[in-house]
Amino acid sequence: MTLHTPGAAFEGAEWLFAIGRGGDLPAVDGLVAVDGYVPAGRPPEEVAFIEKAASYGARAVFFEAGRHGRASVAQAFVFDAAAHADDRAFAELHKRLWSWSGVPIVYRAGPGQIQLFRCAHAPDFVGPDDTPICRPIRTLAIGAEIAVQDVWWDAARIRNGAIWDDPDACRLMLSAQKSAHRKLVEEVRELARQMGERRLLDGGLQRRLLILSLLIAYLEERSVLLPDDFARALPGATHFFEVLGNGPALITLLEALEERFNGHVFRLKDAERAALADSTELASYARLVEGFEDSTGQFSLWRLYSFRDLPVELISNIYQLFVKDAASSIYTPPALVRLMLEETLSWDRIDRLMAGDGVILDPACGSGVFLVEAYKRLVLHWRWRNGWARPDVDDLRPLLQRVHGVDLEEGAVELAAFSLCLSLCDALQPEEIRSSVKLFPRLADNTLHWSCFFEAKERGLVQAPVAVVVGNPPFESALTTDGARRSYAAYTKAHGALADNQLAYLFLSEAMELLSPGGVLAMVEPAGFLYNQHALTFRQSFFSRWSVREVLDFVSVRGLFKKGEADPKVVVVIAEAVQPTADSRLLHAVFRRNGRATAEQGFDIDYYDLHWFGNAIAEKSRDIWRANLLGGSRVHDLIQRLRDYPTLRDFAQKHQWDFGEGYIAGRKGISRPAEHLVGKPLLPTSNLSRDGLDTRFLDVVPDKPIKDTKTARRFTPPLLLIKEHEDLHHGVWNGHYLAYKHEIVGLAAPAEQLGALSAINDWLFREATVLRAYVAGISARLFTQRATAILSADVLAVPYPEDHDLDLSENERIVAADVVEHQREFIRLGTGAAVMRPAPGEALAEFDDVFARQINAVYPRTALKALPGQRWPGAICKAYVFGDGEVDWTGADGLRQKLDALLQERRGTSLTITRITRLYDDGFVFLLKPDRHRFWTPAIALRDADDVLADLRAQGF
Repeated sequence: MTLHTPGAAFEGAEWLFAIGRGGDLPAVDGLVAVDGYVPAGRPPEEVAFIEKAASYGARAVFFEAGRHGRASVAQAFVFDAAAHADDRAFAELHKRLWSWSGVPIVYRAGPGQIQLFRCAHAPDFVGPDDTPICRPIRTLAIGAEIAVQDVWWDAARIRNGAIWDDPDACRLMLSAQKSAHRKLVEEVRELARQMGERRLLDGGLQRRLLILSLLIAYLEERSVLLPDDFARALPGATHFFEVLGNGPALITLLEALEERFNGHVFRLKDAERAALADSTELASYARLVEGFEDSTGQFSLWRLYSFRDLPVELISNIYQLFVKDAASSIYTPPALVRLMLEETLSWDRIDRLMAGDGVILDPACGSGVFLVEAYKRLVLHWRWRNGWARPDVDDLRPLLQRVHGVDLEEGAVELAAFSLCLSLCDALQPEEIRSSVKLFPRLADNTLHWSCFFEAKERGLVQAPVAVVVGNPPFESALTTDGARRSYAAYTKAHGALADNQLAYLFLSEAMELLSPGGVLAMVEPAGFLYNQHALTFRQSFFSRWSVREVLDFVSVRGLFKKGEADPKVVVVIAEAVQPTADSRLLHAVFRRNGRATAEQGFDIDYYDLHWFGNAIAEKSRDIWRANLLGGSRVHDLIQRLRDYPTLRDFAQKHQWDFGEGYIAGRKGISRPAEHLVGKPLLPTSNLSRDGLDTRFLDVVPDKPIKDTKTARRFTPPLLLIKEHEDLHHGVWNGHYLAYKHEIVGLAAPAEQLGALSAINDWLFREATVLRAYVAGISARLFTQRATAILSADVLAVPYPEDHDLDLSENERIVAADVVEHQREFIRLGTGAAVMRPAPGEALAEFDDVFARQINAVYPRTALKALPGQRWPGAICKAYVFGDGEVDWTGADGLRQKLDALLQERRGTSLTITRITRLYDDGFVFLLKPDRHRFWTPAIALRDADDVLADLRAQGF
């Protein structure tokens, strides 16, 4: 019995059942067999995944769609149950795959039964007796019904990435907070906290021992350190924790490791050696560390993870527990690190790098996460260019000399050195490591420098030419070192004031100047680089001096750098050390919040979020960035047009009204005379809402300090009150004296001008959609600082022409409605927004109307008509014809097999571009796109029509 009819081969889960039956691998696009794989001519990233799959014993790897010459990324490992029949052994394998977290999905396919395991979510293998158990998240038996939403069995949707458009699939399969990497960071943080409370050792020493415990656990599980190594330090010992509790034995072990590996990683300072030798608390410390249970209370930290499978860069991300100022450190998502390195260290650029003597620099390297990823790419490049041979120590050491870092924290530099050395180990077999002598080269004070970056630049500590700069500098509005202050003084003398004294901007500017001509930089920056009105001068100066190639915008991705209650928004600036030319163009890529990004598995970007424009526009325009965030060039044109109209501020000033925010409450010792406020009726801010002004329940201004009291006139009716909210909630009040706080903007007019206030109130109702869209396009606070709040300046900038006519076209109103109805929510919620649900039939019909109308405005004689389309899981193909004609959809399933390559473009392992395909056949036009509503709105119809018209003109029509 099979799941499907013979004519529907490999639909649903049949491809998995075919693997479970044994024999040859089914011919499913994206499914690559491990046995017999030939790496010649294949992308390096793909080869690396196949090798990893082979090391785990997988039979096949399922790759998401890629194009020729582009790297693919693995979505699933497929195991043959016949070769992995033992449940307990497979549970151990699941634990290893979870610790690695390189693929989110694992299948075990057997005759008549498919098991689904997740590796980017909670540790499902945790058993009640600290023994891993085989616990698939889903099991499908032959003959069972497959629900429509069960996308994880559907090869087509895995191949084209549509699986991650489904919020339910993302919730089931992906979780950043429960995944191995974030979980380890949090568990080690909790262990460090408990150790601090116990005060068993000096704080610095206990943190250092904790880091060393993680590193030695890594070496021990990789069989680099054997029982004999521990027995030499403490007779009879076979594991590290038996040595950790004995001070003299621990000193002996660390000295032996330092002698063996070099690099000063295991080196003890005299004070540390003395403390360990005399400590009476070390045994208690060792028991606490070894016995620490994870938050489930079931597995100890050391048994929950397979340390031999943890990526080296994860150990680097324990940085915040190692530096002196743990509060200032931020976990940098590995997917972002990979994306930045892929964008700057292409294989061709590495060819050029290795042909010369240039180096890669992280000017604020921390624990070395960027340097580790850069080094891994150098090693992979070496293997690719050497026929996939395995490098030996003499090949790997010179590559370490190509990565340089600077950091203000000595402990971070030491950890970066060891992280890089572990990366060297990662490329070697355990027996090679054990047989080596003085394996690690000296990196500290050679390629890694303990220094303020600005002083390092002054002193010329990095003597090799810098070809690539990459990193994540500190976000601080303070000049924290003498070197920074000198650098700031030099910058302001040459270019003017630096916005907000932002240290990250200074890093960006100084790092660019350090680059060799033609070099490239990729640096994380605060989102204010694009969206802060005070940063305009700095941005203009930067764009005038350097050729900015790309700006990767992550404003819509929540929690990317979440630290406590803060959720800093970031962008990545990618620039080349050359002067921009008159025809220089840059890419503003707007990333959205989705399941894959939230779970730190990678980033998807739609065709419609790729915005190309000239450097001159980027330098001069203050609106282009936010317009792109909200939809692109048509939004920008709308904002520019509306900026030409008089504003509410202009009108209020002309009539000499008192206008602005309400009063601001003060703190103790900060107050002004407030007799006109204390005891007066107070409108709660929440009482001004989408329902208008609600004065039924008022508060009273308390007798407490008031910092900014405003004037009595500000609260004297008649009043037009407008809330600092994206929807511009508003209402007119003409009753008693009424106080309000600073989240509300009030326009106070003389009694005889009540009609003028009412006219504005009516205008805000009548043009609500356009005005809300405009505010979304100009606000310096909305999205980047607050989810829905705007500034008083935004309220007062609302256009208000004297004739009350904005003279907008139908298309402009479509664009405004798209911003208000779709884009604002999309920015906040990503795939959770309503517009990311499958497009309903009425939306497709509306899309057809707008698309055809726009085309027919140019080609009226041969009117374009919409024809019946075709819908597949995850994709829609719409058909149109000039004049008369029909589409024969016979063989549509064959067309479906080509969808994956058409709908996705893979650029590296961390970035997927959703492709929008336009096909032309005689008088027919086909649009092939994902099935989400986001791709089929009226505003998108306008953009598609623009693209089609451009194509037709290029073809001579």
